[in-house]
Amino acid sequence: MLTAPGPVRCRHSVRCSTVTLAKVTTSPEMTRKLKILALHSFRTSGATFALQMSRAGLDKALQDLVDIVYVNAPNDASGPIPEDVRPYFEGPYFEWWNAEKDEERDRVTYRGWDNSKDFIEQVFKEQGPFDGIMGFSQGGACASTVAALQSLGVMLQGAPPLKFAIFFAGALIRDRNLSYIYKEKVTLPSIHIIGDKDYVKEWSVFQMTKWQDPVLIRHPRGHVIPRLEGEKLQVMRQFLQTQQMAAQVKHDSSKL
Repeated sequence: MLTAPGPVRCRHSVRCSTVTLAKVTTSPEMTRKLKILALHSFRTSGATFALQMSRAGLDKALQDLVDIVYVNAPNDASGPIPEDVRPYFEGPYFEWWNAEKDEERDRVTYRGWDNSKDFIEQVFKEQGPFDGIMGFSQGGACASTVAALQSLGVMLQGAPPLKFAIFFAGALIRDRNLSYIYKEKVTLPSIHIIGDKDYVKEWSVFQMTKWQDPVLIRHPRGHVIPRLEGEKLQVMRQFLQTQQMAAQVKHDSSKL
């Protein structure tokens, strides 16, 4: 686990994997890039997510390891665009769902999730297979839901199993209709990038507790895609290189 100086103060405890930084060597036969489906944040777009990754320098820092497919959620933004989005990113804007709260029953319902679920199934059929899934904020919550549902045999049953997941400021699933997805920890390898000043940090840490042996990268900023440098970038790259080698080993063994 890689952490920045200072404790993470949260109500939840989680055991994280320890990442031993070491040089990972690959042969030409092990250099197939990992194909990742990227799910954007609330009321933004695939283009916005790609631009956020570019501004953080992660597109170039990881370009030898991954091919990222950015898509727009199937639902148009159903309300105001967040104040930290409109001044910096052009529309159109989309959402994976809108969290509607029933005050009388104290319940939250994700309006638009069924549409998003069907859309993601179609993306996997038309643009897959994908090695991994990645999301930022609401996109992280959506990616987490997709991966968990596939592991439960509820979603993406015609697609090869996902091999890993990446979460930037992953959000908490609040719709009770989906609460069953975390009854058991998801065993998929995962890496969680969480900001010390992020207003959803508690949610991100709670989400991380639902994954078995997660890898954690902390950064000192807020609700953003951060620039990763030095040891933190090494942790991210080594996580991806490990998945790359595992995917190649599985591919080679299938030829035997």
